[in-house]
Amino acid sequence: MTKELVYQSRDKEVEVFEDEFGSITLKESPYEAAVMVALENDSLILISQYRPAVDQVIIQLPGGGMNENEDAMEAAKRELLEETGIVCGETVFLGSIQPSACLSNTVTHVYFTKDIVEYRSQMLEKKEATIQAFHIPVDRAFRNIEQGLWKDSELAHGLLLARLKGWI
Repeated sequence: MTKELVYQSRDKEVEVFEDEFGSITLKESPYEAAVMVALENDSLILISQYRPAVDQVIIQLPGGGMNENEDAMEAAKRELLEETGIVCGETVFLGSIQPSACLSNTVTHVYFTKDIVEYRSQMLEKKEATIQAFHIPVDRAFRNIEQGLWKDSELAHGLLLARLKGWI
């Protein structure tokens, strides 16, 4: 297996590995992310965001990368605020997932809240300008996943964890 550092910035390093069959995998550092399953009045709070890798707008849970030395729960709350403008209170840890273990070492920590404290303005970075937050009934979200309209693994796994644990 060959290994080559192909990208490094001030906040992320990515190593690319290619095996003897030509399969590519990524080792990212930092590699942790956090997402929030947020519920208000039987509706989920989700985001839509353009993703260049698939050249599509994707429906996702609010969330993103963690800052150095940042607690996963605080990262999930921060990302919810930045991407939706929502301040939440009490949260529950649902679990951690590996959304694409065949491609990347990323681990995503999943949290749940129904404690919506306040609405503020979104605090998006320039690169996140396409993010739009919206509410959708829980049952409709599950139907969209079932029908193949929504394919994001963090969204599907996060909602599954919330359902299995009795939160939605």
